[in-house]
Amino acid sequence: MSMNEERARRLREPEKDRDRETGRDSKKNDRRDRERNKGEDEKGRGRDDRKGDRENRDNRDRVRKRRDGSPPPRNRARFRGREGQRVDRQKICPLLLRVFCKLGEHHHAEDFKDLNKEPTEDEFQIYTWKDATLGELTSLIKGVRKAARRRTARLSFAFVYPDRSGKKVVRVVGQTFATRRSDDGHKSLADLHFETGDYLDVAIFLK
Repeated sequence: MSMNEERARRLREPEKDRDRETGRDSKKNDRRDRERNKGEDEKGRGRDDRKGDRENRDNRDRVRKRRDGSPPPRNRARFRGREGQRVDRQKICPLLLRVFCKLGEHHHAEDFKDLNKEPTEDEFQIYTWKDATLGELTSLIKGVRKAARRRTARLSFAFVYPDRSGKKVVRVVGQTFATRRSDDGHKSLADLHFETGDYLDVAIFLK
């Protein structure tokens, strides 16, 4: 080997050492990145697990509330908006609501058994939306029923709808007062699981 070749070989050896060091550093960085990504994936799975646990607790709470006496779920498809969700009344068409008012008591389910014998003498119709509250409906009823404007008037609201067997059911959902606030006045039709096609039956009590 000539002297020039020996000198060239010695010059290349440091470059090889540097390449080996660079390769080792690259491997360390790759290993560090894999460990970091693994840790982030585990954190993400942990968040998903916690979210699933919260959803399961919420479902259990809803079941527990129904057992405590809240309105049972309907067999038909319910309005799927969130409770308290507002409706854009400029874009959404109102629904036709048939309202039956009676002084002193609610109508009975048998009164709606025959479509041709419904108590139409007690009926009036309004156009409204599912976010209409019982307080808002009370104001409308007071405009057409003189008894509802009395100072001592109490209005009891009920939905009339067919059950799974097709029989009409009258279910009381809340009450309001003519001259003072009620705990149910802020509840909307959607909150109370009203469905398009249901009737609203209102009993007006004066004592």
